[in-house]
Amino acid sequence: MNDAVNQGSGDAARTSSRARTEQAILEATRELLAEGGVHHLTVERVAALLKMVEQIVEVPDLGNVRSELIGFVDGAVKILGKTLMGRVMQGLVSDLATDPELGRSFREQIVALRVSEIRHVLERAIARGELRPDIDVDLIHEMLFGPVYYRLLLSGGELDAGLAERIVDIVLPAIRR
Repeated sequence: MNDAVNQGSGDAARTSSRARTEQAILEATRELLAEGGVHHLTVERVAALLKMVEQIVEVPDLGNVRSELIGFVDGAVKILGKTLMGRVMQGLVSDLATDPELGRSFREQIVALRVSEIRHVLERAIARGELRPDIDVDLIHEMLFGPVYYRLLLSGGELDAGLAERIVDIVLPAIRR
């Protein structure tokens, strides 16, 4: 019984911490935009903002890769779909494509961090025997997050609550052991 109570209070603490972090992200994003709009954002400023986002999308060892990947992708879906971060990315994407230095910096500071996080999750799953050891981590990262960014930037499709699960359930069979 105490375990159930402790688990419940732990969940409440995580939810409260997540709500505070989400509020901090909103405030930081508003502040960045107020200082000069999307076109005056630097990669360093966006990277600092995304470091706060990481606190929300940490991927604990849940014992199975499906749950871990859904949690990881869903964190991005929520941040991009429910905070100003989605608008920041929409405004920043053309600058990333036309400014080689900005694009390189973004890939080195932000994309590389995400790939590293997904690599950790996938290596853990390989060690548990859930995934083939010959998987292409970069490609899997692109397959998991490509649909999210396609909806955000091109199709206008909704970043809905079930999107992460649907993406993972399409990608996972291709890499299972």
